[in-house]
Amino acid sequence: MKIGLERIPLSERLKDRLASPAAAEAGSTPSPSTSFEADWSEALRRAQATIETDIRSFTDANRQHLSEALAMTEADVNRLRSMVQPFFLTMGAVALLIVLLSFTASWFWAGLMIDRARSASLWQMGLQINQTSSGKILTWDVNRLQLITCQGGTAKTPCLKIVQGD
Repeated sequence: MKIGLERIPLSERLKDRLASPAAAEAGSTPSPSTSFEADWSEALRRAQATIETDIRSFTDANRQHLSEALAMTEADVNRLRSMVQPFFLTMGAVALLIVLLSFTASWFWAGLMIDRARSASLWQMGLQINQTSSGKILTWDVNRLQLITCQGGTAKTPCLKIVQGD
């Protein structure tokens, strides 16, 4: 004993449905192939627009990032230039100062050596330069030199005669 409606198997129902003519409203709906093509065309257009928008925004973002990086690099270069320029000026001034100090020290040292050499040479001849309140005076060793008057052409001039020769 069965309760309820009797069920027709699915395979039989499908056969009946395919065998029956199409409903009248079926002509107003697009065929599956036309609808599928239109749907894919629309999906492709939307995908292409999305890709173009994404590429454009990516390119704009990269352009902006590169512009910012270029501006930062230029600022860094300017900052380095402003720090390096005084460094080179300072190093140049220090090098010039070293050269000038070396020149001055050499000049004084050479003067001192010349004075010592002159004093040594004079000492060997029996002469000596002495500093007094009235200025420098030349003295000689009376045992080695003798002051005489010499004839130089028509004029007479004082001379030192070497008494004892080395």
